[in-house]
Amino acid sequence: MELFPGGFSKHCLPALLVGREQAENFYVMISNRCLYALKATLELSLRHRNGPVTIGQIAEAQRIPVRFLEAILRQLKQAGLAASQRGKEGGYTLARPPHEITMGMIIRLFEGPLVAFGKTDGDAADGETPGVFDTVWKNAEAALAAVYDATDFGALADRELNRAEIAATNFTI
Repeated sequence: MELFPGGFSKHCLPALLVGREQAENFYVMISNRCLYALKATLELSLRHRNGPVTIGQIAEAQRIPVRFLEAILRQLKQAGLAASQRGKEGGYTLARPPHEITMGMIIRLFEGPLVAFGKTDGDAADGETPGVFDTVWKNAEAALAAVYDATDFGALADRELNRAEIAATNFTI
């Protein structure tokens, strides 16, 4: 995994949306923590009808370090997206149906705005046209929001189950 300053990795988020082949050269910068939150939410979505899921089960299935996962699940719970149940049969579940939780909700919770804006009109240097890029940043955010907010975890879980089913039946001898 290629690391960048500030603990960021280069992850191919669009591969979740359009498939790895089509998204091979299109990368979005997100933190590992955000990627783990997306993966944890996906795992809870995959198991949403099976009752509570333990931290260990989520960590193993999605290859998420437990120390990150505990904090991520706590934040998802505080945001009203996950619920926990104590006891022998305890664990985590989604607090809402998977189709009511979008990628945009998770990304904003863990990353903040979808696009980090550059200089604002008031920050323009001498000779620079104020706000010339503002429209571009706003359009970029709107485009990302349209994709991420339209992609819910019910659809992602269905897509993942279909992908796993195809992979299981597609074998070579």
